[in-house]
Amino acid sequence: MNITRPIGVVLLLVATLPAQESAPAWSRRKFAAPPAQVFTAALKSIAAQNHTVKHTDETTGEIFFHVGTTAWSWGYNMVLTVSREKDNSSNVSVETTRSGGKAVSWGSGQKEVRKIFDGIDKYLDKSSSPN
Repeated sequence: MNITRPIGVVLLLVATLPAQESAPAWSRRKFAAPPAQVFTAALKSIAAQNHTVKHTDETTGEIFFHVGTTAWSWGYNMVLTVSREKDNSSNVSVETTRSGGKAVSWGSGQKEVRKIFDGIDKYLDKSSSPN
C-alpha cells in the first residue's frame, strides 16, 4: 500500500485552510469614554460618512453597516462593536468583509475604519466640550 498519496492529500488540504488571524491593529481602538457615549458617537460618525446602517444592537454594542463602492472595492460590510473596559473606557473593533469578494475587491477597508475612528473622536470631543 502506497501511503505517500494520502499524506500528500492531507498536507494539501491543511495548507489550503484559511489561517485564523487576529484582527489587524488598525481595526481596533480604545476610547476614554463610556460605551453608551462611544456607541452614539460611532452612529454619528458612520452617518456623517454616508454609510448605510443595516442594524444596531445597543445591548451587544454592535452596529452593522455597509460602506459603498470605493476606488479599490465594490464596498464593504462592517460590524463595529463597542465593549466596556474595567475603567469604564471603551474598546471598539471593526470587522470588515468585502462585498464583492477578493476577486473583484482589493482594498482592506483600513482607510474607511480610520475615518470612522476619527469621527468618533470628533463627536466625543464635541460632547465633552462645554457649550
